[in-house]
Amino acid sequence: MIAMRNLALLPVLAGLCHAEPDESRWSIDGHARTMYESYHGLDLGLGPVDDDDWIHQRVQAMFSWENDQSLRLAAELTWGRMWGKESPLAPPDEDDVDFLQLFAQGDLTFGNDTLEIRAGRQTLYYGSGRLLAAREGANQRLAHDALVLSWQCDEHSRVDAFIASPVAVEPGAFDNVSHAGDIRFWSLYSVMPLTRGNFLDLYYIGLRDEDSIFAEDGGHETRHTLGARCWRETEPVILNTELIFQFGEAAGREIIAGAASLGIGYVFMDAPWRPSLQLRADAISGGDDTGTLHTFHPLFQANNYFNEGGFLSPSNLYNLNPLVALKPRENVELTFGVNFQWRFSPDDAIYGPPLQRLGGPAVDGERYLGTAFNASLAWEITSATSMFLGYTHHQAGPSLTGVGGSSVDYLQASFRQEF
Repeated sequence: MIAMRNLALLPVLAGLCHAEPDESRWSIDGHARTMYESYHGLDLGLGPVDDDDWIHQRVQAMFSWENDQSLRLAAELTWGRMWGKESPLAPPDEDDVDFLQLFAQGDLTFGNDTLEIRAGRQTLYYGSGRLLAAREGANQRLAHDALVLSWQCDEHSRVDAFIASPVAVEPGAFDNVSHAGDIRFWSLYSVMPLTRGNFLDLYYIGLRDEDSIFAEDGGHETRHTLGARCWRETEPVILNTELIFQFGEAAGREIIAGAASLGIGYVFMDAPWRPSLQLRADAISGGDDTGTLHTFHPLFQANNYFNEGGFLSPSNLYNLNPLVALKPRENVELTFGVNFQWRFSPDDAIYGPPLQRLGGPAVDGERYLGTAFNASLAWEITSATSMFLGYTHHQAGPSLTGVGGSSVDYLQASFRQEF
């Protein structure tokens, strides 16, 4: 059973108290991040507030203990504040001191194989964050109360099995809690090598939500996700392509949905500024509100899936995104890109993260949501200090303006210090 409150590790501590001093090691690390964000046309102009900007501050510190018997205890504290926001605060915007992570981990060795067992509060990130990410862009990251079993066959092959429930952020100190009775998910996720430098992920994720967005007046949803991701870890070729199929039931409606994501590119290693040319494209299903439910559920995806502004959730969408990245210096990267975006189905809604309806069905069947122009600068000042600047202008298309939406301008500036 997943613990609903901060998980008690005293029995584990008691079992470890006999370790000799020279067998154990303590460590502490973390970061402080300050970020400024500005929106002209918040929520694509479909929300109650049009212009808004704010500064938010996040501090995280991880305390870790481990010994030579492959046992580890870890506690990561998090704190966040926000200033200047006119629109209502979302749960991830602010939090007094709380546990982002609090887990015990042990390794069991079987010949050349290793079974890692991790129990407690932890962040989960799989693949490229299309379905399971830690919500890095938000002021407070997403954590789960989870039990994870990870079987490491060799340095390139791994199979994970886990059951988890997302942790809801509450504003007080040490009051964040998960509700496994309301929402929980479970998974088998494998990573295996193909040819040299290329890998294949195969996975299954099950979700049970007792308050589904697809059920009127609340109702349960059980959704099953099957996926395959082909990716490459070494340059100059860039590859990150994924196929996803979903099925299940929500409030008496059958679910059949899916997504296909293409990511290809090439880095010109010997050219000045090492230009990287990439193409990303997505076809993500949607449908009307009758009969079979075809709207894709992105589960716990990264909010900045398409650009740093995070205007659209990856649901009911076609996306075409050519981009170029340049490195004038080894520690500086410039990125320029364009997103062309359409509704998959004009009869379905416009969705914003984290899977909320922003606008209704399209007027006169118009599909084109608009064009987003993106530019960013990432500067690693030192190994522990970095800055980021990002700007996006989304020029609204007729499918967006037809339901009352508008163009959006978004600016982000952040500073991060590791310790």
